[in-house]
Amino acid sequence: MKKNITLTAILLLGFLTVFAQKKSYKEMMYDHSVNFYDVVKEAEQYFENREKGKGSGWKGFERWRNENESKFYPSGDRSHTDPYLVSKAYERLQGLTPKTKASASTQWKDLGPYDANNVTSHYSPGIGRVESFWINPNNTQHMYLGSRSGGFWKTDNDGNSWKNTTDYLVATGVNTIAVSPTNPDSILINVQNAGNYLTHGVYRSTDGGDNWTLSNFSPANLGWGGLGSSVRVYKIVYHPRISDLIFIGTSRGIYRSDDNLQTWTSLYSSGDITDIEFHPTQDSIVYIYDNDFNASGGGNVIRVSTDLGLNYSNSGSLSGNSGSQAYISVSPQCPDCVFIASNNGVWKSQNQGTNFILLNNPSQSCRGFAVSDLDTLSMVYGYVDLEASANGGSSFSQVTWWANSNPDQTYVHADLRTAESVNGVFYVGTDGYLARSNNGGFSWERLNDGTGIRENYALGASQSNKYVHMVGSQDNGTSVLNQSGWIEWNGGDGMEAIIQPLNEDWMIGSWQYGSRNRTTNGAQTRSFLQGTGDGDWQAPLLLDPNFQMRVYHFNDTMWVSEEFGDQFTFVNYPVMGNLKVAAIAENNSNIIAIARNSVIRISTDAGQNFVNIRNNLPNYSITDIAFDPKRDSTILVTYNRFVDDGQKVFISHDLGDTWSNITYNLSDMPLRTAVIDYSDSAYIYVGGEIGVYYKSMAGTQWNIYNPNLPNVTVKDLEIQYGSNGLKAATWGRGLWEYKLVGRNNYPSILTTSIPDKPTQDQPKENVPQKVTSVISYNGALSSVYVKWSVGKPTLDNTIQMTNLQDSTWQSTTALPRYAMDSIMYFKVYAVGNNNDTTETYKFMYTVRFNATASIDETSFHDKVTISPNPSKGNFTINLDRMYSDLKMELRDVNGKLIQSSDVNVSSQFEINIKEAPGIYILNLFGEDKNASFKLIKE
Repeated sequence: MKKNITLTAILLLGFLTVFAQKKSYKEMMYDHSVNFYDVVKEAEQYFENREKGKGSGWKGFERWRNENESKFYPSGDRSHTDPYLVSKAYERLQGLTPKTKASASTQWKDLGPYDANNVTSHYSPGIGRVESFWINPNNTQHMYLGSRSGGFWKTDNDGNSWKNTTDYLVATGVNTIAVSPTNPDSILINVQNAGNYLTHGVYRSTDGGDNWTLSNFSPANLGWGGLGSSVRVYKIVYHPRISDLIFIGTSRGIYRSDDNLQTWTSLYSSGDITDIEFHPTQDSIVYIYDNDFNASGGGNVIRVSTDLGLNYSNSGSLSGNSGSQAYISVSPQCPDCVFIASNNGVWKSQNQGTNFILLNNPSQSCRGFAVSDLDTLSMVYGYVDLEASANGGSSFSQVTWWANSNPDQTYVHADLRTAESVNGVFYVGTDGYLARSNNGGFSWERLNDGTGIRENYALGASQSNKYVHMVGSQDNGTSVLNQSGWIEWNGGDGMEAIIQPLNEDWMIGSWQYGSRNRTTNGAQTRSFLQGTGDGDWQAPLLLDPNFQMRVYHFNDTMWVSEEFGDQFTFVNYPVMGNLKVAAIAENNSNIIAIARNSVIRISTDAGQNFVNIRNNLPNYSITDIAFDPKRDSTILVTYNRFVDDGQKVFISHDLGDTWSNITYNLSDMPLRTAVIDYSDSAYIYVGGEIGVYYKSMAGTQWNIYNPNLPNVTVKDLEIQYGSNGLKAATWGRGLWEYKLVGRNNYPSILTTSIPDKPTQDQPKENVPQKVTSVISYNGALSSVYVKWSVGKPTLDNTIQMTNLQDSTWQSTTALPRYAMDSIMYFKVYAVGNNNDTTETYKFMYTVRFNATASIDETSFHDKVTISPNPSKGNFTINLDRMYSDLKMELRDVNGKLIQSSDVNVSSQFEINIKEAPGIYILNLFGEDKNASFKLIKE
């Protein structure tokens, strides 16, 4: 019996030990020793019976899954990944590229946004994620800001203007900033990868952030960087009163340097040290928080040092915390007080952490907390929204509201990241702004207009207007850029976007999971498109290039709308699970390619049937598919697998029957996106984890294409044909544009329009449509013309264009007026004095029914008469000449076809309308002539 009890005790002890060592899914996400799919399983189990709404953490997990699965598919093994794979690849590629100095006109141009102040139908606008900041206590107009993916920014005029100085470091994430208490020009920052937070070391500036060098606290000197290692730096702090004494909290414990990081000591090499604070008056006392659930105290204590941070002991327990991450705050107004906040409450110690009492448990979750340095009765706390207390934590009141369509003084954007009090003033960094409160948190002003730190997922570019774009971003929604500036249009996570090619006011944007919204008035309003959603995190959305009101939506099935989002109908169920990538051929709408992870299939009958075309492609997850705009049989696919395997981009010239690896010197650079231009050389452009690269279709060497482009991930590329523009959506530095290779001095067709832009009822039949373009060119244009066709995009007819004034050109005659339901195609061509020819995108429109069409007597040689009209239903049409090839259609006022027939070798025919009394439209067309007539049945 005794033996059984002992065995039971041993088993129980073993179970408890295993249980205590089990990591949460959040800890696993950034521990590369844990398989990716084990993290997914753990997270899905955690949320199985939990709320998944805003603030729950589910969205953060889904973002992480979307960002990382393609990197480690199919095995999920992260233990063999070089943490510096991307930076090494980029540095190698830089070394292979000849150094040339780019002029302002031959480099990437920053398009922003730099504020989010023009709000229409948005409900949570913001500029981007602010991870860290520093406010000069002696001159609060002097500030530094760190963005998760947009780098380090500085201002000395209270945020009226900002300057970025880290665009060309090896990475652009800055999550913590430390400034010397004796010299505000001496700065330390952690530079981290924006996608996975892995540190590239601590960088130093001695000139106020204008220039940076890697300090001795580098991965190489620390021995970090082995395969699968995943070291993070959470916090860098200077001791407030002891020169050159620095502490660094990392995922491998805490480091201490007393010589300004010339050397350092690892005080213990385990744990996640996420917060560090100092006693306001006693130099020797240091407080730290270890977020490792398995640490002594299980995350329910802080650690206290009384010997300048050399040794630590556990504080009193935070009763009820349950291991939730905690945030420390101290105040000179109560030197021995230590305040702690977590998701489970706010605690206070009055004896340097010996014991704590629970003050309150506010309704919000907690991702930041601060007590006033002038008044300990005042504190702010929160995550999705902020709460403030004016009575020392006895009660809290909500003071900000994230779902705000008209930002005011109660708005700082959702998702608090950091909070501090400086001279009694509260400052917070959120997923949208750096903000300040002068009254205890009860009202706020936003400070960082001028920081371009938007994290973009995808973009849509107008083909008829160079200046119009729709861009989706993380947590700052979907925004529209036009010639007047940026418009904040929709909230949430903005994803795929498309713009009707000939009507820049008609656009469709996306939320996560493929929910679509549409605007038909240039982003002034929006409406939800029924039948969308239930897709992948970044679900594909396509516009048919040959029927430009036709839109495809993908989740685990394929859907089509013939009228730009109205009434989606089912097409097919092409693969098992949500689709991740899709593309459509430029010249043949029947050819559609789709992919989910390594599965890639193609349809040649507009999605009715799909066949597998993976063939000799690797078993990795595809990140993009691109068709050659001139050769529909040529397809490109990209991969961003985090392995140096030389398999990042493949091409097929036979619709996927065979594939060739064209990675060449890109080698190990993970790729996110690809496009192919329409030039004779057919240049291919790819966007990588860092940078943009190009080569000709026949070339075997990739060239870096990054003059003035920050070292950020390029998530999406689009080509704007008429302006010869290449557009890049970046992760952390907003939207950028450049010229296509070799086309910087070509004519730029800035805008192209017709009087009646395509909608669901325009252009109408018998309404003339002249083509107008605005063209920029340094020389004299030798020729400008329109190529057009009807029915098929053969473009085998020509209309010359004439210069009206300045840079405006217009077709000498209107496009021919064809009958209702005719499909018109056209392009504009501009030829420079060096035979440098630019062509626009292929535009098209469908001729719509015109209920008010009047007799067009000039479209036939002789006068047409109809008698009687009105009548009881019988009408005689007298053409007054013989026609050998004439067709007639009779429709009701709603466009429904009533009768249709050929009029063969006759000058007269009769119509008998048996339908109800009303107005009917007779359409006659043939011999390149057409006319419409109104018939009235009594």
